[in-house]
Formats: sequence, structure tokens, C-alpha cells
Amino acid sequence: MKQQRLTQACRQKIFLTVSVAAALVAGTLGFADDVQAREMKIATIAASNSPWDHAMRAFADEAAKQSQDDLKVHVYTDGQLGDISKILSSMQLGTLDMGYFGLGSVVFLRGAQPLNILYAPYLFKSGEQAERIVNSEEFQKLFDEVAKKSGVRVFAAFGIRSPRALQTVSRAINKPEDVQGLKLRIPSIPILKTTFETLGAQVVPLGMTEIYTALGRGMIDGQDNGFDLSIPLRFHEEAKYWAATDHAYELTGWFISERTWQGLSDKERAALVAAAKAGGQVATKLDKELDDNAIKLLKDAGVTYTQPDKAAFQAALANVYKQYEGKDWPEGMVERIQKMQE
Repeated sequence: MKQQRLTQACRQKIFLTVSVAAALVAGTLGFADDVQAREMKIATIAASNSPWDHAMRAFADEAAKQSQDDLKVHVYTDGQLGDISKILSSMQLGTLDMGYFGLGSVVFLRGAQPLNILYAPYLFKSGEQAERIVNSEEFQKLFDEVAKKSGVRVFAAFGIRSPRALQTVSRAINKPEDVQGLKLRIPSIPILKTTFETLGAQVVPLGMTEIYTALGRGMIDGQDNGFDLSIPLRFHEEAKYWAATDHAYELTGWFISERTWQGLSDKERAALVAAAKAGGQVATKLDKELDDNAIKLLKDAGVTYTQPDKAAFQAALANVYKQYEGKDWPEGMVERIQKMQE
């Protein structure tokens, strides 16, 4: 009888031990899940409720879904974490995880000269072609190279923006000769500067916030940007001529600190790329809606909208890229990109 009571007591002790161990393991696993959940920040200069804001929020939702809630992305709009220069430098320092804005901004990073190719005139036939090719292995090599040199990586480029156009104050642009002698605000991107100097324009570097006043005061005769930036800033109140030159097709870029990227698992990286594609689809849809309404808006505002002779512009600018070929980007890359669109 005594032996039976001892055996029963041992069984109870073993049961309690196993139960406690199981509870500890469960608690430990739950704690591990909490530890593995990575919180990240993504910033932009765009306003809240803008296409870029909606794109980033779709990105955050998809990142959580793809990672099974292991990635939690916090969205910061309206330049809350600084302008593009500040966002880029913060990613270089590793104090900010990600940024979302025009892909071309990458060329302002030291070591990013290869990506000047994005602005080779008439390199891409459409925004869709640009998005397909820029996310190909050909560009992935450049992104890897730039990430090593600059500390910032383009991990995806999804989101088709309005093509670049010319907006002028005093006259319509229909052919290359019409650009001769104009003072144009062009961003400080080397190949864009060369493009308009080739057409005989005087290039004036100004910040985006200075363009409106410069147009009104006659400091510049025009500027080049797409609908997505020009219309919200109401440049059409001062510049009454719009020429759809479409000399460059642009994308939005998904940027990440290289320090952050190197700390991610393959699964987490794949989740972010998938999320970028989903967010880019939202940006493309909303930008297209803006583009579809833009021409009517401009005409209602008294703007003369023209579609210049693109073949003439292409011919006039056909050799611009050659002085950069083999220096800024690999020899023969422009030709390879052209063949990818045949």
C-alpha cells in the first residue's frame, strides 16, 4: 500500500514537472516570436493621402502579410523625417530603414553614377518597359554596386510615374529648335543637364520649391517634370505651355539602408520585394488616374498642350548618352536595354 502511494506521488510529480516545462517552452516560444518581430520605418517627402502615401501603406500591409507579421513597417509622410537628402543620409547612417520617392534621386548619392543611365534620353519606350527592365538582373548588378559604395540600396523600383515633359512660359515647344536659348530649370543630374544643353538651352539649377516663383519672376523660361509633380505645385498658373516630350520615363524607388538589408534574412528580403511590387501597383494606378485627368485640368486652366515631334527630338539627342557610356555605366548597356524592348 505504501509502495502504491509512493508510485502515485511520483507520477504526480512527473506530471507537474512536464506541465511546468511545457508552459516554460510555450512562454519561451511566444517570447521568441516577439523578439523576431522587426519594426521598421519608411519615409517620404510626399503628402499624406497622396499616391505615394497610399503605396507605402499598401507596402506595409503586404510586408506584414508576406512575413506572417514578422515585419511591422511604420509609414512617415510629409517630410516628417526630413527631405530626400536627409532621408538618404539617415539610411546611410543606419538610423532610418527605408525611403520611398523618385528613383532618380539615387543619383545624388556618391557612388551612384552608374544610375545616370536612367535619364538617357528616350532610353525606355514606356513606363511599363522601364519598370520591367529596371527590375531585371541587368540593373540588379548596378544596385548591388551602388549599395556597396553608398550604403543605400534600391531593392525594388515599382510604381510608374508621369513621363517627363517641358513646361514653358512664353512659347510652345513643337520641335527641338524651339528649345534653343530658353532658360530651363533642370535638376542637377549630369545627363539631363547635357540633354538640354545639347538642345541649346541654358540650364538653371533650382530646388523644387523655387520653381514657381522663378517662373513668375522671369528668372527661368520653363522646367521639366511630369504631371505628378508639376500639377500639385500649380506651375501651370505661371507657365501656360505644356509639351509632352516624354524624354524620360520615371519610376518610384524603394530604398533601404544597406546596414538594414544585410541584417535581414532571405525570407524577409523576399517579403519586402513582394510588398514593394504590391505598393508599386497602387502608385501606378493612382498616378495613371492623375495623368488621365491632367490634360483637361491644364486646358481648363488656359494651358496650351502640345505633342511635339518626338522622332525629331530623338534624332537630336541620339548621341547624348555616348559620353557617359563605359564611364558612368558599363559599355554597351544602352544597346542591351534597347534590344530588350524590340
